[in-house]
Amino acid sequence: MSFTIYVNNTPIEVQEGETLLPVLRRNGIKIPTVCYMHGFTPSGACRLCVVEVEGKRDLITSCTYPVEPEMEIKTNSMRVIKARKALVEMLLANHPDDCLYCERNGNCELQWLAEEMNIKERLFFSRKNSDKRDHSSPSVYRDPAKCILCNRCVRVCEEVQLVTAIEFISRGNKTTVNSAFDKGLNVSSCINCGQCIMVCPTGALVDISHIEKVQSVLDSSKKDAVALLSPAFITSVAEFFNLKAIDKPTNLLKTVLAKMGFKHIYHMGQAADLNIEMETEALLSALENNQTPIFSSCCPAWIKYAEEFQSQMLENISHVKSPQQIMGRIAKYHSESKQEQDIEKLYTVSFVPCVANKFESSREENTQKGISEVDAVISVREFMKMLRSHGININRLLYEKNDKGLEYVSPAGYQMGYSGGKAEAIAHHVNHKIFGKNAEPIKFSPPKNPGSKREVKVKIGEREIGFAWVSGIREAQEYFDLLKQEGRKDIHYIEVMACQGGCAGGGGQPIATYIDKNKQRKKTGQELEKNTTYDSPGKSEKLQKLLGALKGDKGIIEELHTQFRKRDVLK
Repeated sequence: MSFTIYVNNTPIEVQEGETLLPVLRRNGIKIPTVCYMHGFTPSGACRLCVVEVEGKRDLITSCTYPVEPEMEIKTNSMRVIKARKALVEMLLANHPDDCLYCERNGNCELQWLAEEMNIKERLFFSRKNSDKRDHSSPSVYRDPAKCILCNRCVRVCEEVQLVTAIEFISRGNKTTVNSAFDKGLNVSSCINCGQCIMVCPTGALVDISHIEKVQSVLDSSKKDAVALLSPAFITSVAEFFNLKAIDKPTNLLKTVLAKMGFKHIYHMGQAADLNIEMETEALLSALENNQTPIFSSCCPAWIKYAEEFQSQMLENISHVKSPQQIMGRIAKYHSESKQEQDIEKLYTVSFVPCVANKFESSREENTQKGISEVDAVISVREFMKMLRSHGININRLLYEKNDKGLEYVSPAGYQMGYSGGKAEAIAHHVNHKIFGKNAEPIKFSPPKNPGSKREVKVKIGEREIGFAWVSGIREAQEYFDLLKQEGRKDIHYIEVMACQGGCAGGGGQPIATYIDKNKQRKKTGQELEKNTTYDSPGKSEKLQKLLGALKGDKGIIEELHTQFRKRDVLK
């Protein structure tokens, strides 16, 4: 049922059951808040969204208050403005004065609020939070002094990712956000997904930066920097700078990295093609031996979740290494550059939209005799900082000639950048493996049902193969439970991504204040897919040549596989 309410003397039509905040924002009225998140049950914790309702003695929180017929609301009365300003001033009372060198300077919601409220000086003073900073994790850095107790990170970690690596400790004015037993994120149940970073309004949670150590290598003559460009990274940069396929963003990035000082630059798409090839073989083997379903292994955050909470599923997870580690291994041990210089001189730097890859590169399985396959990982956010520090204007480089491309790749690498893309790539490659050059195109049409989990049944030859994909750990766990509860055997391959939307929503992406960025990045990736050299990994002569060389030595193929193990962590 619809009815009318009056906001600042303007009639607005609303639906029964709605709360005020989304109604006001839908009608172009800006309401500040730091605790509210789209898709979550509102808590009203920060109280910044207060408005004045005619007939009510107290100001009410618009995020929790339901609309009522004929209600009259004032969103910016002097009473409301004073209340909001006082709340922000109290948040600033114990906040550090380090904006000049804070990670989030210029992109801090508290900073924006102070500017919008015209706060010019500190009126309230309180003791600064003296809790120690936590830099134990390979991916996430936590600074309790900058925490404003907005509850966002706690809710995402608990309600979306189901790991509860951080939570509220103590009570009253002694409340803090901390990891279990104050032991550090490295021994907690954290899966390094970085989703807490993406929702943090201040600099209380940021990623562990690899910029300084990469820069030191670029400035050194003792090491040769090798760049590994992820297709999902290329997509994110293209979306950020509004580059089209005609602008050749891959070649543009090659020019940028060469200017920075990288000696060798590889397109990680060829590693993605290898990953698709080997996981397809694993799926066909599992189908033959009735050992399905097979789970994807390219998301390091999902792998860590399985090791901690679903260890019984490890035997069904593909043991093929992720594209990052495959590319790092090939670049160091099996590339042309290896003939020219010692392996120890090569310093591989992965460019990805994920902070969990920082953890993955440090796994002992990916380091042999003190030499890591990938030495450093640069997220999209870090790359933007490197551009500024090197004084590179990427839009001006558009006018330079960029004819020389990188390695020839298929669309699979770009498909792996968004949820459902890898499942589709596997389905098409299964079809190619079974029928070869005579393969007829298959229809991979996902249903239009809402949500992050979807299924497709594909008729390949005489067999119907079930593919599914889920993004977000909660969605994944609910789907696993559903399959087990119903005893289903019709799903044979499951793509799992820890971040909602897949790598398009990764923890290393630029922090955005609206929710459609994942869709925009997916659309950009799908446009870039159309400009790849081959339409499937099986048609890449270069890939088949590389695969033939690798298969010539069984030991090399084994290097591109890994093992996973149960992890005991503080929960």
